[in-house]
Amino acid sequence: MCQFVEAMEGLKSSSNLSVANEKFSEFNEYMHIPSKMDTRLKGIIEAAKGKSKSLVLVCGNSGDGKSHLIANFIEQGIVVPDEEFDVYIDATSSDRKGMRANEKLRAKLDEFSDAKLTDSVACRLIVAINLGVLNDFIKNYEKEYTVLKKYIDEQGLFDNIPAWKYKLMEQDSEQKSTYYLGHVDFTSFHRYELGVNGTDTSFINGLLEKVVGPAPENLIFNTFSTTCKSCPMVTNCPVCWNYRELVENKKMRGYVVDTLIRAIIKGNLSPSVREINDFFYEIIIGRTFEESEIMKKSVNRLVHFIQNSTLNLMFESRDGLLQYTSKEDVLGTAERKCDKQLIALNLKPDFEKWLLEEAVLVSQIYMQIYNNILFCKSNSAKQYKEKEQEIKQAVYKLFIRMQATAEEIQDVKYKRFLELLYYYNAGKENKCKDVIQLIKECVYLWNGRLGDKSGSNIKTGVIVGRSSARYYLYKKMEISFAENSNVVSLNEGEEFPNFSSVMRFGFKLKDKDKIVTLDVDYELYSFLLEVKAGYVPTNSDKKKNVKYDTFVRKIIAESDSDTYVYSRIEDGKTYRITKDDFGDYKFDYEV
Repeated sequence: MCQFVEAMEGLKSSSNLSVANEKFSEFNEYMHIPSKMDTRLKGIIEAAKGKSKSLVLVCGNSGDGKSHLIANFIEQGIVVPDEEFDVYIDATSSDRKGMRANEKLRAKLDEFSDAKLTDSVACRLIVAINLGVLNDFIKNYEKEYTVLKKYIDEQGLFDNIPAWKYKLMEQDSEQKSTYYLGHVDFTSFHRYELGVNGTDTSFINGLLEKVVGPAPENLIFNTFSTTCKSCPMVTNCPVCWNYRELVENKKMRGYVVDTLIRAIIKGNLSPSVREINDFFYEIIIGRTFEESEIMKKSVNRLVHFIQNSTLNLMFESRDGLLQYTSKEDVLGTAERKCDKQLIALNLKPDFEKWLLEEAVLVSQIYMQIYNNILFCKSNSAKQYKEKEQEIKQAVYKLFIRMQATAEEIQDVKYKRFLELLYYYNAGKENKCKDVIQLIKECVYLWNGRLGDKSGSNIKTGVIVGRSSARYYLYKKMEISFAENSNVVSLNEGEEFPNFSSVMRFGFKLKDKDKIVTLDVDYELYSFLLEVKAGYVPTNSDKKKNVKYDTFVRKIIAESDSDTYVYSRIEDGKTYRITKDDFGDYKFDYEV
């Protein structure tokens, strides 16, 4: 294997180097970036040392860096196992065959059960645990651990907590009991920070800098410098071109990070550091890279070179985070803005001349492609002719994508969502009026649009049954926003390391007390804008947006309105379905 590719292997999520348990390797130490998560956990550990009985939960999802962070603290001496704390990292398995994870966890947490929590037995424990495992444990043993369950519920470990609520919890964090309970939650510390002007991407920028930066401790960069530059096949190696571009081109690095952040936010993802590093591996090496291909003097080498360039890997792969970045491809936008450019490029009379005179001004990679094409036409003319159109299309796509890296991204919908998300977390619901109104309006449009033949709408009508070519069944209901009276408004301008990636709003019907809540992420927000603009959701859309469909069903179920029938064929006449004194249904004409 190529020495550089071998050095990059540590970034793969499947690599042993990417996982830190009790021991912190040199690779783990170099790749570690201190964050506000570190500061928070350090403070909790210091507080835990002040009590003889302390439990610190390091919560999150699989692979997000819980064991990595604890191992780092052990390496620094912040946590001293066996002396100050018992450290339990693998809370999903068992030492004894046949013993379930919950049973072992129960044994570990025994000193923190209601029966023993306030006794005089000293016990300090740090547990790295997945939220799913913790949730399952609490459900199974809630009667034995009511104090722990109350703490978990109050801290909202299984919920999306907005930034303003985190601030309140931090202010009330002092514990006056004889024991101490503390936690950090990886799912609340996102890989970016939310600010009034958008996102702070310092953390992911730092991770990429660890991969491509010329630090003396960077094994990857050092291997590239000593082996790739002297490799005889370097000019035809896409891996070398990809890595060098990220090393030398700051705009490309910024574009990669911004694209990844947009994919994370739009997909409502919480990727682990391991997954992000794996993403960097994939856009540099890729899964289709074959070292043997760059040794061949053939058309396949040219095709392999183009297919494995970073921008093609980032937008044409469907694995891991790449399946989300592929949705950010400039060639795949709904507006089809690049169609004209692609057509114009296809109409170029002389492909080689265009490469030499225009494309090379964007990147020197096109000079290499040009030289390879000349070689293929001279030595493998027949094979090149067979794949000429495929090669041209791939080059044109790469060219358009490369041009996009130098342009400022204009995504109004995305930017507005970030603004709304910020205001929601800052406790400023009054600045979220447009999304609140959007949610309300779309309830009336979700099952189809009501209206008479003149085109006017039945303002408060919501279709409740499957419509036919002749009739609608609908109810009349007035929906109002249920303001959260507990919201605390934060100072505008500060950034939030802990925040909710979704907006939760409550609604109720007029003269009704029950509040129905809805969580809005980017995907739902984007789809509701389409519905408002005139799109009628299909059954497939409703399954995909099941949380909003369920929300509408709950709102309808709360209504005690009569059911109305709207006739499409009788000049838009409306009938009310009522019961007579004998319980029989009858139709009354609605004036």
